Amino acid sequence: MAELPVLELGDDPRERGLVHGRALRTQITENIDTYLARFAAGGLDAETARKEGEKWAGVMGEQNANYAEEMAGIAEGSELPLGDISMLNARYEITFGLFGDEAKANDKSDLSVEADGCSTFGALPEATASGHTLLGQNWDWLAGVHERCAVLRITRSNGPNILCYTEAGIVGGKMGVNEHGIGLVENGLVSDHDGRNPYEKPFHMRCREILDADTYDMALLPITATKRVCSANFVVGHADGEIIDIETSPDAVSYLYPRDGLVTHSNHFMDPRHGPSQMERISTSTLYRANRLDRLLRAHVGKIEDEVIKAALADHFGYPNAICRHPDERQPVAKRTMTNAAFIFDLNARTMLVANGPPCTYPWQLLTLDGEAVSEAAE
Repeated sequence: MAELPVLELGDDPRERGLVHGRALRTQITENIDTYLARFAAGGLDAETARKEGEKWAGVMGEQNANYAEEMAGIAEGSELPLGDISMLNARYEITFGLFGDEAKANDKSDLSVEADGCSTFGALPEATASGHTLLGQNWDWLAGVHERCAVLRITRSNGPNILCYTEAGIVGGKMGVNEHGIGLVENGLVSDHDGRNPYEKPFHMRCREILDADTYDMALLPITATKRVCSANFVVGHADGEIIDIETSPDAVSYLYPRDGLVTHSNHFMDPRHGPSQMERISTSTLYRANRLDRLLRAHVGKIEDEVIKAALADHFGYPNAICRHPDERQPVAKRTMTNAAFIFDLNARTMLVANGPPCTYPWQLLTLDGEAVSEAAE
């Protein structure tokens, strides 16, 4: 049960990518293989997937030059084709397009596919024992990606310092907190019209731009400013006591706010304005995970603290497709998912508690924005 690698990165985007690529070359190669296998299982061959990655490389260069430069550094550092790296960085758009196709396939067959299963929460100061703003989640994704991820600690003079988590080869970060107390966790969603707006700004670039923001209003802008290729849910918090859960589909955005200081979400739309929600057609566990996480945490509103959250994130109701997810051996290997990591972010302390696997068995690791790190025993 190795701890997550932590990469110390600085001002220059190209250099950040070089460090990332050199340090994680093996894991990046393995992630490319994992995604090519997943794409193939959904009917997308490797040649087509790689051509799609090459198209995205040019698009991303126009959308965010620094992101593209960091991506190019990863390619150079890992000695892998830029098209393969951009394929990883656009893997959300490619993979979730396949999920939509698989949901449609359920109209014609008994196909059963367990897809993304993230369960997220946000707790405002009035709901927590510490009076701090907390965000967290279990990140449920392809089992092949497990232990092929890293934490990035970015310390720089030309933007906010960031502590974030990413998959090897993806610029990142996905889940994270920055020096201004802005934090992010998220969920995958699927609508019946994903793919309507091809080559809009990709999901992972939006995540990085949220954490690159100096103020809360600017952190919301990458989500709302432009149309999207695919649907997603973003939970964005601020240390001063604000959380907004933002559901997005290609052309629409809707907002959920905490009730009595607490909000949870899984992988289906709560707002009908997005049209028919699709993920529950291939991943029915979404229908109970958010509500169950809400109940487990809401029982402690006003005194929610780390141990309460750890216990909730380790819940096994509906095993193996629970809040704490384990690979379902009924599924093809390329499509099996699990809790790759679990997170608790304290936005006031600017800390990340992370378990590098299902939190029922993996120890929690405490990481801070200023570089301190200790390990804690799993509860």
